[in-house]
Amino acid sequence: MNFRFLILLAIAFCIGSQVLEAETNNTGKINGRLIDRETKNVLDYVNVTLYKKGSTKPYKVTISDSKGTFAFSDVAIGSYSLEIGFIGYLSYNKIIELSAGNELNLGDILLKTDSKLLNTVEVKGIRSNMKLEIDKKTFSVDQSIAAAGANASDILKDIPSVEVDAEGTISLRNSESVTVWINGKPSGLTSDNRGQVLEQMPAENIDRVEIITNPSAKFSPEGSAGIINIILKKERKSGYYGSLSAGINSPWGKNFGGNINYSSTTLDAYANIGLRDDEHDGYGSSKRQIYLPDTSYLNSNTKMNRGGNGLFMRTGFDYHLNKKHTLSLSGFAMDGSHNSNNDITYDYLDKSNNLSKKQKRVSKSDTKHNNYNITMDYLWEIAEGHSLQASLSHGKQINTENDTYDQTSYDSTEKIINKSYQIQTGPSNSEDWDFKADYSKKFSERWKLEAGVSSEWQHKYSDNDIFNGIANGDDWTILSIPDVSSGFDYDEQENAIYGTLTGKINSKFGYQLGLRGEQTIVSFYATDINGADTPVGKKYFDFFPTIFINYNIAEGSDLQINYSKRINRPRGRQINPFVDISDSTSIKSGNPDLNPEYAHSFEINYMKNGQKHTFSSSVYYRMTDHVIQNIQYMENGIMYQKPSNVTNSTASGLELVSKDKIIKTFETTSTVNLYYSTMEAFTYRNYKYEGTNGFSWNARINGTMIFSKGFSGQISGSYSAPKILAQGKNEGFYTMDLGLRKSFFDSKIQVSINAKNILNSFKMENSTWGQGFYQETSNHYFGRDIRLNLTWNFGNLKPKQKPKRRIEENSENSIDTGNEY
Repeated sequence: MNFRFLILLAIAFCIGSQVLEAETNNTGKINGRLIDRETKNVLDYVNVTLYKKGSTKPYKVTISDSKGTFAFSDVAIGSYSLEIGFIGYLSYNKIIELSAGNELNLGDILLKTDSKLLNTVEVKGIRSNMKLEIDKKTFSVDQSIAAAGANASDILKDIPSVEVDAEGTISLRNSESVTVWINGKPSGLTSDNRGQVLEQMPAENIDRVEIITNPSAKFSPEGSAGIINIILKKERKSGYYGSLSAGINSPWGKNFGGNINYSSTTLDAYANIGLRDDEHDGYGSSKRQIYLPDTSYLNSNTKMNRGGNGLFMRTGFDYHLNKKHTLSLSGFAMDGSHNSNNDITYDYLDKSNNLSKKQKRVSKSDTKHNNYNITMDYLWEIAEGHSLQASLSHGKQINTENDTYDQTSYDSTEKIINKSYQIQTGPSNSEDWDFKADYSKKFSERWKLEAGVSSEWQHKYSDNDIFNGIANGDDWTILSIPDVSSGFDYDEQENAIYGTLTGKINSKFGYQLGLRGEQTIVSFYATDINGADTPVGKKYFDFFPTIFINYNIAEGSDLQINYSKRINRPRGRQINPFVDISDSTSIKSGNPDLNPEYAHSFEINYMKNGQKHTFSSSVYYRMTDHVIQNIQYMENGIMYQKPSNVTNSTASGLELVSKDKIIKTFETTSTVNLYYSTMEAFTYRNYKYEGTNGFSWNARINGTMIFSKGFSGQISGSYSAPKILAQGKNEGFYTMDLGLRKSFFDSKIQVSINAKNILNSFKMENSTWGQGFYQETSNHYFGRDIRLNLTWNFGNLKPKQKPKRRIEENSENSIDTGNEY
């Protein structure tokens, strides 16, 4: 079947080329760049509208990109009126004439501030925080009030369609099978460590977040739900400039950050540092009913204390050898620790609900971790629309964990009957290399070819020992030889090659055809808790086709249909047989026998651009084979949990996103995601689980308001309805956040105050069931969080005019998902 697809793809390439060569070119292109007249700063995320001369109906609408550039493609020849509107600036209008086949470059357009508005509203106005494109959604967070004193995980919680639970697990459209990148690269992030990494990364370093739910063949197919790409700030201003910030938050948190930048015609350099220290309390409870062999009950109550501190550092430079060649070197490093203390009380009840036994368990976990990532990039802009880009990155992560468990058992009269003490310790290290080369050639306004290769290598190693203690009066003597040991040594290599052809049949129809081939080589050696060795070796090759078809319904309205095949490879703790004994009544471990999930993802996207309102809707359908689920089962009165490939699933949904400028000083971004999911029936350990299906939804709204010059506020709220699991369901929850920011001394000093989870409503509740048990669990990991931050901006804040370089196409009709980062 794969060879048939290759043949069809080759035929399509040939036919598309012939059609495009034969097509008469009766359209042109208009582009330009928006600049603040006084500061010479580029203006991004600004609405630009094109009208046919004499008409009041928009002909085309677009938004300037992060470089301030905008572009209209497939513009019919004729006369037009160009209109640019941005809060805090005077409206710009200009009559322009476009000839057949021409590219009209308007150069730098200087926008003048509205002096009448200066007395009441800050000149910056409300810069649009969202840019909707047919292939992705971009959310700007560099001006977010909520970013002050926050971390990257906090920012992701405010991104539509993204959910982050209290343990740092990230989901996109109700799926945890999602890939998270930094600056378009994996940067050493995995499902095991990204929670810790993102909690240490200061939100002030983030410029924007891109959500790509159905990426093209240029990108890795890893993650069936798509890609979350975190773009870090990389400003361009003349001379030196920077900022210092400090803040505190309740109940016991503090943060400090600083950055300095330098920019000239040949060199752009930057350095950032962030320090964080946080601690919070929580509580939880569970009720378990056990049916086999006899009916009994187990109730628990937990008091939690969690905290951590860390240092985040980032530096890099771009060296412009000349107008065509740029060499970049960047890197970041983190060093920190996390601790978790839990006091758990267990009540064992008989079938009549009478107390038969009680246990108290005190667990303490201390984890030290440090990692770094270094990336070198080279860009050769051969000609207009013709480039070669290559990158090489290397990362390493070192973690050391030390856990202690002190447990005391009592009889029904609360007399001590037994004591135990255990220590679980061991290192967990990983290292990765990533090489990528991308070639892009735009042959005409009608079609473009992209091709590339990549290779990734990962090595992971962990070693875990469990030591038992012997009572020595009121103290414990720890045995020098571990009672139980487990080890894990893992290597993975992925080699890939891809090609995409992007073309336009006419001014209405566009397409992109892509194919990616990936070879995966996996080998690992695992030793489980019983000392059994499990050597595993796997080698497989997969094709991942992608198809995008775009239709321009009317000016400012686009429809796209796309398809991609994706994969979710099991990694890390999922396949590591390491046993987690932090809860003696609920034991967790990995499964070395897991196989990858494969998903077929279909989407129909519609987008409508307007001056004050932008609307996007997506209908999606995803079929997944060999779904990995954490399955729970009872054995000897203890609950065990292990991931397994147990079933197939489908997920379908409707996602609605709206950006509305209600008045000049108030803008909202609203998202509603409705989805229906099913899981087929499956059998596990000779027990048959019925198929499940259910409807769920979530909604989020963010609002930004300017009260007066230098004084603005934000409010956001979200709700997630109950959703099904393979063995139960998660209950719904809601949250609300508020923020205020005031600027002083021409924005050199900024004071921000934020209230997170202001209603104290964020908690995780779920119910699960299986062979011989039913359980309800509730966890309230943290409460209301109030943050106060102070920022001082220094240096030359007026950017320079860079030498004029080519302006990249940023058409609202583009279906190219191969953007450079």
